[in-house]
Amino acid sequence: MTLRCTPLDAPLGAMVEGFDFAAPVTPATSAALVAAIDEHLVLVFRNGDAPPTNQQVVNVCTAVGPLRPTLADKSRIPGFPGINRVSNRDDAGVVGTGGHGIVTWHSDLSFQPPLIEFLYLDALSIPGRGGDTSWTNLCAAYDALPVARRAQIDHLGVRYRLRDGLDFSSYFKASDPASLFQDTEISLVQTNPRNGRRAVWPNTGPDFAVEVQGMSKEDGTQLLAELFAHCTRDEFTYRHKWRTGDACLWLNTHTMHQRDSFPDTDVRVLRHVNILGRSDPRQTVSG
Repeated sequence: MTLRCTPLDAPLGAMVEGFDFAAPVTPATSAALVAAIDEHLVLVFRNGDAPPTNQQVVNVCTAVGPLRPTLADKSRIPGFPGINRVSNRDDAGVVGTGGHGIVTWHSDLSFQPPLIEFLYLDALSIPGRGGDTSWTNLCAAYDALPVARRAQIDHLGVRYRLRDGLDFSSYFKASDPASLFQDTEISLVQTNPRNGRRAVWPNTGPDFAVEVQGMSKEDGTQLLAELFAHCTRDEFTYRHKWRTGDACLWLNTHTMHQRDSFPDTDVRVLRHVNILGRSDPRQTVSG
């Protein structure tokens, strides 16, 4: 299957035309998908009102890399442990049980190796307004940094540690969910093992504390805040307004994404898949 990719009028992303999720995925198609993701960072597929089946999603995602079952075991789709249901409607059909507020800029599971290299998301049901997803191009953000700043951060590591006192009881079945996570040190600058493109990865969030290797807490916090503000400028971002059946496949290690809020009375249901890389990206920092 030949991929026809049309770049979006945005700092990243391409529309993939004519892709058939029901067709067998050949090695050539697999290679073409990865190459297109590496080039455009985000691929958008329009599937009309007929989203692919769960098995078709698994087939395409597995062609990109091995699936990593979601840690949020309460939201796994039965029979498909690699697919995570993202919704504000629970299994009993009650609306408003899940999140509907803004989800700030982040990359998924940056604090838990092995790193998720690719991500898949598609829309089964969308709200009447809001709920858009945006991505930011961390390669362009890195390239736009002053030479001195790039030299400063090229070999820095960032240590992630879950904050004390977090309550995961509504998210995980494990009696001690925090035991699923370990302190992890990740390179602040990620390098794509296939094409050498670099991306600055200042991934922070409310659930974990971060420390920059070789810097005081205050200096490290300031550095990450400055990089975060730089990376999320409009000139690096693309906002996707979902249609039912849309699917997006992207490079998690070279982008961040966020979700807009939407009315809690509306229903938003998506499927989410974590995909590991096929080669060791050597993106964690030892020591």
